[in-house]
Amino acid sequence: MNTTMRGCLVLLGIIGFLIVCSLFTFGFMPSNGIAVAVPVIMVPGEPYDPKLPVDSFRWTNTLTATVLAGLVVLLFTFLVWRSSKGWTREVPGRWQGWAEVFFGFFYDLNKQIAGKNARLLFPLTATIFVFLLATNWMKLLPGIETVGVLHCAEAGFSAYPMVQIGNDAYQLYNDQALNVGRTATEEDYHHCEAWKKAGKRKPSSVEKHEAAERLAEQEAALVERLTAEGASDTAIAAEVEALRLEIAKELYAHATYPLTAEQLDKGVVPYHFVITPFVRGATTDLNLTIGLALVSVIAVQVFGVMAQGPNYFQKFVNLRALGNLGKKPLGAIDFVVGLIEIISELGKIISLAFRLFGNMFAGGILLIVMAFLVAAFLPLIFIGLEVIITTVQALVFAVLTLVFASQAMEGHHGDEEHGEAHH
Repeated sequence: MNTTMRGCLVLLGIIGFLIVCSLFTFGFMPSNGIAVAVPVIMVPGEPYDPKLPVDSFRWTNTLTATVLAGLVVLLFTFLVWRSSKGWTREVPGRWQGWAEVFFGFFYDLNKQIAGKNARLLFPLTATIFVFLLATNWMKLLPGIETVGVLHCAEAGFSAYPMVQIGNDAYQLYNDQALNVGRTATEEDYHHCEAWKKAGKRKPSSVEKHEAAERLAEQEAALVERLTAEGASDTAIAAEVEALRLEIAKELYAHATYPLTAEQLDKGVVPYHFVITPFVRGATTDLNLTIGLALVSVIAVQVFGVMAQGPNYFQKFVNLRALGNLGKKPLGAIDFVVGLIEIISELGKIISLAFRLFGNMFAGGILLIVMAFLVAAFLPLIFIGLEVIITTVQALVFAVLTLVFASQAMEGHHGDEEHGEAHH
């Protein structure tokens, strides 16, 4: 078999794979009411109880992810410590071996960048790296950002009806591929909440079946009459939707979501619902990335003071340059440059925080958009790419912290001052 024939077979395989994905995404899933709903993109962490006032403490799903990532790091540390018998075991076991390879590589990187200061900086940079690995990889696990609290949609959110799939389990009902749902209004939210407070009353199977049959008959007659009258497709669609909503209100008080006869028969609940995930990637929340950037930059200043003492602040407010203006008038430039260094330090906070947030947030959007467009198989490719990107971003944040700290610990003016004193 020559290369051309092998290329044809590979191309046919790719085409067949895409056809299977399309049939699964646009055929099997919608027919079973499990088509992927349009992703709801939220920048801040989402509270589990959105009704709490903004100025109160609201536990969010990104805060949950942060706590879980911290526990994972502590568990990993405990397992390594236990496997190594307090780092006294000479022949490493599985956990100790992996830890030595991993941290050995990272410590060598510290020595290459920080030199003699590597031993002091290693605990901070390694902790940041491991913590960010845990938070970044966590969002790639099944159920993260997809399983959560199903609740009434607030005004402005794209929402769907829901259906019961177990004793106390529900899911959004979506039987159309690429369906963007309906935007909820304030009135829709209050009607949904009123239904919940009334005990979530649901009609019996007989009531739902009878209503579905009545809707099917009336809808067919309505379409036939309007078509005969020459009504436009838009007008027919509006009349059909009004009829569906009217029949739904007979079963559910103040229903807000029009349902087809098939949906009524399946027991779909006609209110506007959304899902707040139990856990969402922690680094997709600016609160964490800014907080971690502050920790990094403050630690850099601490290391700088530890290495140089009060002389470190000459980097920002160059008093020597001002005191030596008589001999070196150009020292005024050094003083101004020092003030610019203050802005540079503040810029590091923004740079670290938004680089990490931007990459993680964009990666999360890419995954949910690909799942929305092609729900089967193809998103696995992007998950593999995200593993690489999330690892690189964790390494970049840790290495930048290492570089900044190493630079802060170098005596920029120490040699000059020593030379002047000796002269």
